[in-house]
Amino acid sequence: MKKISIAIALLVLVIVYQLMLNIFFVSMDENKFKQSLGVLSDEIKPYERDYLKILYKRIDKFEKERVEKNALDFTYKEENLRTFYNKALNRLTDKYLSEDEAVVFTLDEQNQKINENNQNKTRIDGLFARLEGSISENDFYEIKDLYSKYQSTYEYSYLDDIETILSTYDEINTDILVEYLLDPIDIKAYFKLSSKKNLLEESLWPIIENQPSETEIELYEKIWSEIKFSLGEDLLSSLDYFLVYSDGKDESLAYVNYLDDKASRWYMAIDIEDSINIKDNTLNDEFYFTIVHELAHIITLNDTQAIYNSEPVATRYFEDNISMKENSYLNDFYIRFWTDFFDEARIIQKLDNEDIRYKFFLRHENSFVTDYAATNASEDIAESFAYFVINDKPKGNEVWEQKVRFFYEFEELVKIRNTIRNKLQDIDLAA
Repeated sequence: MKKISIAIALLVLVIVYQLMLNIFFVSMDENKFKQSLGVLSDEIKPYERDYLKILYKRIDKFEKERVEKNALDFTYKEENLRTFYNKALNRLTDKYLSEDEAVVFTLDEQNQKINENNQNKTRIDGLFARLEGSISENDFYEIKDLYSKYQSTYEYSYLDDIETILSTYDEINTDILVEYLLDPIDIKAYFKLSSKKNLLEESLWPIIENQPSETEIELYEKIWSEIKFSLGEDLLSSLDYFLVYSDGKDESLAYVNYLDDKASRWYMAIDIEDSINIKDNTLNDEFYFTIVHELAHIITLNDTQAIYNSEPVATRYFEDNISMKENSYLNDFYIRFWTDFFDEARIIQKLDNEDIRYKFFLRHENSFVTDYAATNASEDIAESFAYFVINDKPKGNEVWEQKVRFFYEFEELVKIRNTIRNKLQDIDLAA
């Protein structure tokens, strides 16, 4: 009789507990909570879900207060709570989704990192040695002092001050030099593009000490000719320069950047080590997907789509100092696919940890065409666009497939897809 009474009491306690949970969470955004879990939702135990709900209820309260005030920045309490919630999600991701063992750097990998740091220091020292004879003595020592302060604090305002000083020297490419101070990659060559998008070799002193040899130029021209053939002159119309660099094997294959304050003019950079097999001069498998990805950045982040050096607007997608225009591709993409976990992604970007970003991808694997697409909305739309161009139209209803079909809603983007695919089919690449 006593055992039956205890069982009944426990049952009543469980029922009361569940009723209290339901009452407590009645006003919480259940859909956003489920979105934050992603595929974890089907894996975790009920008590783990309840614990996460307790945390998310408080996050939801802070978020509603922020939205009511039309504020964009997290309060100190909300940011701390979201960071703590992210840690809880990461622990459960490791428990249920991650099959990888903990990353342990070998001695060779540690030595490689040390060598890279030493190479970067050597490049910066070389840059300053060449810069010293190219500008006035006062400007040189002021720039060295500003750079030293930047290294100590990582305050970008010091780089802005360097850019202001160098802007008075017409023979120096100030934008690329400041980028080089941020990330001293091995820049091999720099070319201006003619009206027909042909390469015209150009000096990049004091970053590049020695101009490339004829053999090297032939190789760079081969790579550029493949880009020009695949994308066509019209799609490259906003490009003014082409840069060849290396940041080490299997790092970034390419990138694009804007040249003016509005992002109406751009340059493209290609990593020579990652783009081509030097032994037989064949292009690597990821080359074409990557250059279409970079084209997507130009299409979605140019001056017709975004407002640069602007204050963020609560109702539109923003990134760093860029606010998207209301009817831009990226803003539409963000509203449709990113609003439910945009705040979570902001916390992850602030933590700036590759392992944490990958765990976010694992929780939302069905939402992204690649793990890199989970970086942020602008990388997601670029990866999805590259998939849209290279591959056939997906027929399923996973979120990543919806993202790819998003581009079919725009006649001009379908036209771009067909143009590129016609070129890629000539080299058996379009699926």
